[in-house]
Amino acid sequence: ELSLENIKMIETITKSPINSISFNQDQTCFSCGTEKGFQIHNVYPHRLTFERNFGGGLGIVEMLFKSNVIALAGGGTNPKYPLNKVMIWDDHQTKCIGELSFKTPVKAIRLRKDNIVVILESRIYLYCFADFKLIDVIETFENPKGLC
Repeated sequence: ELSLENIKMIETITKSPINSISFNQDQTCFSCGTEKGFQIHNVYPHRLTFERNFGGGLGIVEMLFKSNVIALAGGGTNPKYPLNKVMIWDDHQTKCIGELSFKTPVKAIRLRKDNIVVILESRIYLYCFADFKLIDVIETFENPKGLC
């Protein structure tokens, strides 16, 4: 359970404020976007699996199951990336392998093996993971928290 007490404990371990927490698709891991980069934690038994220090904040960190592919968006007081960009990070190559840009800030990202879903305040963008080509744009009601 991710209680406020557990989040404070994770912040103590990481020595960096946490901007976001999200579980992977099968809830075996969770990722933390911090003021310095990101961390990946195993859920049970809990342990910090690895972390990357980018020298800037991440507001969204989404894992693709337990793979080396992670979607990132800037956040915090000193964002590493602009708030309107999604960076697809390959941790084995230790570099970004894709970039998606938007006119407004990214509110949420969801990954599947075949698709990337990017949630903005009033639109949802669906991309093909293989080639980053746009599949569809869906107009939505105002969604300032990026709920999906």
